[in-house]
Amino acid sequence: MGSPVDQAGLFLLQFIAGLVIFVLVLRFLIRATHTDWRNPIVMFIAKVTNPVCKPFAMILPSQGRWDLAALGAAFTIQIIFVLLIGWLSARDFSLMFIFLSSLTEIINVLLDMLFWLIIIQIILSWIDQGRNPNLDIFRQLTAPILAPFQRLIPPMGGFDLSPIIAILVIKLAQILIVGSIVQLAQTMV
Repeated sequence: MGSPVDQAGLFLLQFIAGLVIFVLVLRFLIRATHTDWRNPIVMFIAKVTNPVCKPFAMILPSQGRWDLAALGAAFTIQIIFVLLIGWLSARDFSLMFIFLSSLTEIINVLLDMLFWLIIIQIILSWIDQGRNPNLDIFRQLTAPILAPFQRLIPPMGGFDLSPIIAILVIKLAQILIVGSIVQLAQTMV
């Protein structure tokens, strides 16, 4: 895959798969954090992802707040993407490699999303002190994630240091957990 046309095609394929997986993982997170479904952004995400998630919902029904269909769809799309990469590069990946690389990509997207949501929420807390329904989504998405850390380190003098600890834990999880799975998958190429 050396020609510019091949590289452009690969980039486009990677962009589309990444965008779809991002939106599906966001749907999972929205449901997991009990984000208000009446929010216009949340309704848009639900409407866009419903056609992809409905077939998976028959096999993987939601378990309370866990939208397993969204994760199943994201995982399947990532598997298809890995298979396409193998096909386009004329490489034969083992089933275990395909499974592990797809799993690590979904976990990585989820952890990256958590990281950036916390960063955005920190910035918004400095800028927006009012109640904007479109910005409220960030508070709703991060509140359940930050709650355990806020119990460990309560706000002191008006400063909430829990996001720093949450970001530290997220990044350590990426390095230790995702990195270990990636190392294992690389031995199977």
